[in-house]
Amino acid sequence: MSYIDQNVIRKPGYSFYLVNIDCMPTSDHFNVVMDMEESIEELLPYLAAGFLGCTYIHGTGVINLMDAGHIVAIYPRQITITDLRSIEEGERLCGEYFQKIAEVKATKESIRPVFEKRPSLTVLDILRRLPKTGCGLCGCTTCMAFAAGVFRREIVIASCPPLALEPEKYRDLFNQLRANGYDAP
Repeated sequence: MSYIDQNVIRKPGYSFYLVNIDCMPTSDHFNVVMDMEESIEELLPYLAAGFLGCTYIHGTGVINLMDAGHIVAIYPRQITITDLRSIEEGERLCGEYFQKIAEVKATKESIRPVFEKRPSLTVLDILRRLPKTGCGLCGCTTCMAFAAGVFRREIVIASCPPLALEPEKYRDLFNQLRANGYDAP
């Protein structure tokens, strides 16, 4: 990845910069790299407890999650966030993650840490359980696009009208979505 510009924005406790997406050099979307002054390695199991639907295996040193269409990776001294449109968005998201870390640090004694791998959902897990009518009533062109939107947390599962017709048939899907921190009926 290459820097958008050489300016690193410094904040108390961290700094960040935007980078071009190498595979899309003409894109107007960017990634952000946030470097933290202090390691949060000991906090990772506690942070993972607060990010339902994240992927975290204790000892690997990374939490991965989807956040409103952004792929987020949280490492002991760095956070990366994909698909940003502006430096302001990067500043906002970095501030929010730094605040979340501060909150977890302050309250970790009351948090039950995650030390085991938790089951998570993929786009294909969601797609396989949809009615797959291809009706477009959700506003997406395909059921795959809908499943991807749900996975990225940009669309709620209740936006699929055929699911509402037979909610009991999809109860397991709804339960698994809720267990992974998604909004589901």
